[in-house]
Amino acid sequence: MTKEKEVKKPVDKKTATKPTTKKTTATKPATKKATTTKKTATKPVAKKQIKENKVEEVKVVETTEVTTVSSAKTTKSKTEKKKKEKLKLNFWKMTYMWFPMWNMMRKAKKISKKNLKSPGYFSEEYCYNFVKKAAKRILYVSDITVKCEGIENWLDRGVILAPNHQSNFDPVALVALNNFYLQQPLAFIAKKELWEDKKFGRFVRLMDCIPLDRKNPRSALEAFKEGKQLVVDFRRSLAIFPEGTRSHSQQVGEFQPAALKVAQMANAPVVPVTIINSYQVFSKDRPKHIEIKVVFGKPIMPLKHISLKTEDLTKNTRKAIIENMEKWVDKEILLDHKTINKINLKNREDFQKTGNSKPKKSKEKKKLKDIFKVVD
Repeated sequence: MTKEKEVKKPVDKKTATKPTTKKTTATKPATKKATTTKKTATKPVAKKQIKENKVEEVKVVETTEVTTVSSAKTTKSKTEKKKKEKLKLNFWKMTYMWFPMWNMMRKAKKISKKNLKSPGYFSEEYCYNFVKKAAKRILYVSDITVKCEGIENWLDRGVILAPNHQSNFDPVALVALNNFYLQQPLAFIAKKELWEDKKFGRFVRLMDCIPLDRKNPRSALEAFKEGKQLVVDFRRSLAIFPEGTRSHSQQVGEFQPAALKVAQMANAPVVPVTIINSYQVFSKDRPKHIEIKVVFGKPIMPLKHISLKTEDLTKNTRKAIIENMEKWVDKEILLDHKTINKINLKNREDFQKTGNSKPKKSKEKKKLKDIFKVVD
C-alpha cells in the first residue's frame, strides 16, 4: 500500500504540471483569437458608421435641395403675383400721354427727394394737388372711372374712413374722389413695404402716410398714436383698411379686431366705405373699361362707438359695408369723379340740398350787348 502511494505521488505532480503548461499554452491562442475577433469585429462597425454618416450627409443634401426648390417656388409665385398686378394701359392714349406720364414720375421723385433733404421745401397743398393730378392721369390712361354714392357722408372734419380692401388701386380711387372744397385731405396707414417700392414710394412720401410693420405689434401702437395726432391736430381724413390684406375678390374679408382703435383714441366719427369692382384692375380677365363704385355709408358718431368695445365697432362697420355692397353692386351710380372735383364752395349748398346730383350750370346765355356794358 505504501509503495503504491509513493509511486502515485510523482505521477500526480507530473500530470498536474503538464496541464498547467498546456493551459498556459492554450490561453495564448485564445487571446490571439480574441484579439483577432475583436479586430475583425471593429472593422465592420467602422464601415457601418461610415455608411450611416454618408447616408446622413445624403439626407442633409436632399433637405437642402428641397429647401432650395421650395424657395425657388416661392420666388416664382411672388414673381407671378407681381406679373398679375401690372396695370394695363390703353395703347392709343399712351402714344400721346407717355411724355406727361414719364414727367410725372420724374417730378414725383424730385419732390420727394427735396422734401427729405429740406422738409417744407414744397408745401403740403402743392404735394396733395400733385398726387391728385397724378391719380386722375392714371385713371384716364388705364380706362377706369370712379363713381361715387353718399359723398355727403364724408364729413368736413377729422374723420376715419374704413374701406374694404380689394386691390392696390383702392387708394388711387379714394384720392381721385377727395375734393378739398368738401372734405379734408386724405392720409393713410399703409404697410411698410410700400416705402421700398420704386413707383408707389414716390407718391407715398408726398402725403401724410404712416408706415405700419405688420410683423411687429409695437409699430401698430406707434402708428395709432401718429394717426390720432393727424386726426385731432391736423384734421385729416385718415383711411385704414381693417382687413389688413387684399381680398382680390368682391367678398369682404374678416376685419382685425383692434383696427379701429384709433377712432376711439381720437374720438372721431367712423365712415364705412364700400369699394366695388376694384379687384378687376389687376385680374387676368380685365374688361376694357372698368367702373369702380365707392359708396360712403352713414358715419358712426363718437357718442355711439365710444362706449362700445373695439371688436363690436369693427363688426358694425363690416356689417354696414356688406349691406352697401349688396345694395349697390347691380345699381347704377350717376356721380363721377370728374363732376365731384368740379364742385366748389359756391355751389356746395345746392349740392347738399339736391343730394347726389350734378352741380347746376347757369342757363342764362350771355349776349353781345353785355360784353360792352360798362360797370359804374
